[in-house]
Amino acid sequence: MHQPRRHDAGHTHHGESMNNFARSILAAAAVLIAPATLAAQSSATQSSDAPTLDDLAFMAGCWRGEFANGAALEEIYTAPSANLILGLSRFLRGGRAVQYEFSRITADSTGIMLLPFPAGEPSEHAFRLTALTDGSATFEAPEHDFPKRIRYAAGADGSLTARIDGGTDEARAQEWRMRPVSCRPTPEAGV
Repeated sequence: MHQPRRHDAGHTHHGESMNNFARSILAAAAVLIAPATLAAQSSATQSSDAPTLDDLAFMAGCWRGEFANGAALEEIYTAPSANLILGLSRFLRGGRAVQYEFSRITADSTGIMLLPFPAGEPSEHAFRLTALTDGSATFEAPEHDFPKRIRYAAGADGSLTARIDGGTDEARAQEWRMRPVSCRPTPEAGV
């Protein structure tokens, strides 16, 4: 008589084990499926018109502008990934770098922003993408002293124009027009 109880107890235990096993399978499936479901819902709720870094692909490449005073500006931007574009700028005078800046353009759930690092130091303010048209992007940080606005625009002739200004203060606006150049140094450059 003792043995059937064990069998009953074992059978009950086995039934509970099966229930626990089934619950574990369902929980694991929920954990595996939930991220995909949330991502699908997130994609469905985002507007197909929401800007992506691919919209900034016109900035990718190597650029150089030369000016009447003998100065030059060189900028390099990587091709966009889903979440990052890296950039580098340097101002040259007499063949020597006199100023430089790194930049990071990121995309996340809050939008697209440009984070400048003048002289390698992080800026106090991020510049949010506020306007985007085919071949033109405007980033703004109204709380920044200067610049408050940074704009990049592709020209019909293949050029890229970078502009900074104080928002409504046009007197302080600065603009640089650059042409595409090879990203590989030439022997003439002595590099």
